[in-house]
Amino acid sequence: MTSKIKTMSLKTVCLLILLILTTGCATRNIPDTAKEINEECGFEMQAARTAIRLRDKGKTNEDLKSKLPPLEKNSLRLLEKMYEISDEVYQYTELNEMVYTTYRFELCQRELLGKSLPDSIQSVLPDLLACQQQYQDKSSVKSTNCILAGIENRSIKLAAPKSGDSHETNN
Repeated sequence: MTSKIKTMSLKTVCLLILLILTTGCATRNIPDTAKEINEECGFEMQAARTAIRLRDKGKTNEDLKSKLPPLEKNSLRLLEKMYEISDEVYQYTELNEMVYTTYRFELCQRELLGKSLPDSIQSVLPDLLACQQQYQDKSSVKSTNCILAGIENRSIKLAAPKSGDSHETNN
């Protein structure tokens, strides 16, 4: 009976998150206002948090992906990101929830604002692990700035940096 409840709970959580994410984003194109961008990135951050928590409860990557609609050529941006998040969460298990969810939020912000992006999480991983080592599980402005500096240091320059941007890293 307990196993049935856990299975139903997982299905309910996944379906609820999917419903929230798709209804929040399916009716519009790429967000263009600060509020829409924050909302979209908040959805992505929550998807990352949920994937980590389900992974930590013993669910497999396949379990998570089986609850998502299949990816198609014209899939929503957020659905594509959910598949990407699922893969990253299982590949980079050494990243804690605070670091990974902050990374996803900041990466989303940069993407939607047209700023430069790292070519992959792998290129940012040393910086993320250094931030994690320094700040542990404590979310703060300093930990966020550390993660953001790592992203900026490893980004492919798609957009010109804003004047006054400079960051110190602890490598």
